[in-house]
Amino acid sequence: MSLSGATVLVTGAGGGSGEATAKAFLRAGYSVIAGDLQVPAWETEYESQLTRVKMDISQEDEVNDVVRRAAESGHPIQILVNNAGVAIGVPIEQMSTEIWNKNLSVNATGTFFCTRAVVSILLEKGLPGSIINIASIAGKNGFANTAAYCASKAGVIGMTRGLAAELGPRDITVNAICPGSVDTPMIQRVINGISADTGEDKSTVRRRMESSIPMNRFQKPADIAALALFLASDGARNINGEAINLDGGVVRD
Repeated sequence: MSLSGATVLVTGAGGGSGEATAKAFLRAGYSVIAGDLQVPAWETEYESQLTRVKMDISQEDEVNDVVRRAAESGHPIQILVNNAGVAIGVPIEQMSTEIWNKNLSVNATGTFFCTRAVVSILLEKGLPGSIINIASIAGKNGFANTAAYCASKAGVIGMTRGLAAELGPRDITVNAICPGSVDTPMIQRVINGISADTGEDKSTVRRRMESSIPMNRFQKPADIAALALFLASDGARNINGEAINLDGGVVRD
């Protein structure tokens, strides 16, 4: 069954890849609920299709409330893009329990809360759906000083594959996008940190990081948006349980 024009929830939609993804679905004619810790404030010409909400995905009650209100309005969420996340990286000997729990509570548990809430409505109403989890190549390839982040994203990939087997027979697909370095404020913070630690010029750090990518460039938020839009489309209804690398060729598996 086609999901064209269905209601989409995009988490972490205040900026970066989440904003780009929400806007891509709006342009394609979907109704979009854009959620973030603060109500997304970007401008769009598609206001009639857009609902902006404040939500912390690590808070179960907030997630359930957003999903319930959508269902009660007669427009249940059929497409979920689990984009919200954090990346707090420190060496293991400096990693507090708080830092570990923060990575896991947002990236893994928050994804679980959102997915469970949406899927429960879909199963209750017998509706098809598409769950799109934004994981990371860090969930496949380990990177130094990011053990908690890597663990959280590996968990998202495992959740994706398990739920794909569980929900596929109910016409609900579950897939993950695994970006590499995306040109957002987050990657700029990484560049700034390396520059401060090493004394290298920021442009030099950026060039060195990009040179490690076979395509010699960071990914763009629009790249993630385009793949998410495809995975929700009729042409992708037989793609299920995949963790698709979107990294310019860094990870080849």
